[in-house]
Amino acid sequence: MAQDILILEPDREFADRLVQALHEVGSFSISVVPTLKEACLHLVQAPKDLAFVPVAEGAKITRSLRAIQPDLRLILLTPTADVDIPVTYSGRVQGVLIKPLLAVDLPAMMQEALAQPFYVRESAELEEPRTGQALDTAVLVSTLHQAEMGHFIKAAIFAREHKLLAYRGDLNERECATVALHVGKGWSDTAYQERLQFLHLPARAGDLLLYTCQTPPHFLLTLVALPETPVGELRRNASELAARLADVAGGRAQPAGQTFRFAANGENVHGRVTYAIVWRPLEPMADALTEPLRQALLRLAGANGCVLNHIAIQPDLIHILVTCPPGRDANWIAALFKSGSEQTIQQEYGVVVSLWEAGFYATEAARPLSQAELDLFLEYSRGEMMD
Repeated sequence: MAQDILILEPDREFADRLVQALHEVGSFSISVVPTLKEACLHLVQAPKDLAFVPVAEGAKITRSLRAIQPDLRLILLTPTADVDIPVTYSGRVQGVLIKPLLAVDLPAMMQEALAQPFYVRESAELEEPRTGQALDTAVLVSTLHQAEMGHFIKAAIFAREHKLLAYRGDLNERECATVALHVGKGWSDTAYQERLQFLHLPARAGDLLLYTCQTPPHFLLTLVALPETPVGELRRNASELAARLADVAGGRAQPAGQTFRFAANGENVHGRVTYAIVWRPLEPMADALTEPLRQALLRLAGANGCVLNHIAIQPDLIHILVTCPPGRDANWIAALFKSGSEQTIQQEYGVVVSLWEAGFYATEAARPLSQAELDLFLEYSRGEMMD
């Protein structure tokens, strides 16, 4: 049976190309509309299996279409790879298709989007567990908050098989539910006690590392982390947190206020130190350079084993929070990002011009500098090296 596809795209030329590409991928029944209003009318008349929608108007399109059909799968269409996907789309779409890469990416994206687990919030999220004992989600969430997560671990997710029970971290509810569905799928049919996986969440950059361990009888704890996170630290952190959650699931009270810090928190983990670093441009940064500079910094980090936890590009300063590889210090980090980004901008724009003032300010830190600290840097550090 052919699957029903809806294309919401005002550019008729591209819509025709997409239709042709879809017919080359498989057998689909395809409707094309140029406006959101017409897309909503189509959904009212008959549900669709998947819709292509443009990145526009924030999350208005996804909200409107999902209000009519909550289980509608969505793929975002972006004009170029440089377009930033608004955070409002995180956890709400099943794929992001870059228009110039239509022929290359469409087949795999269709397969992944249609096979990807899909989460729809139910009216009664928490059913009775098989033990017959009701779970208090507030206590579960409180237990998760006893763990002080840092830059490497992005979320902690507690589920009963594939059903999300509680979560905490940088991922939103839909993303956590997607992770729970992904991890829990088929778990009961295996003899897994722990498992490592990689997962790419649509509308987010890069893969995430998933470490999952089983908490008897039917519960799973998953730590979602950056790929650079040491597996040994993940295992130790998950073991401690899983023991606490097992007590809660088993009806054993946890002492209030007993927090513990995850080892992989971005501070001195296996010789990896996190620095906040600030430097100044020779001239106020032009708006047109902001995104190329951001991309250059990200590429430099990825190519040199660094983790960029924070980037702030202002007209009068550049501020990053970066975790460096073992054995590297602030001088190496500053030289890498200042020189590397300058060379990248020069190559991309075909110019030979210096961008940065001499010197920088750097300090070991677990979080970005405050505005007061940045103001102090601006006031006293012009042209001087600070450390």
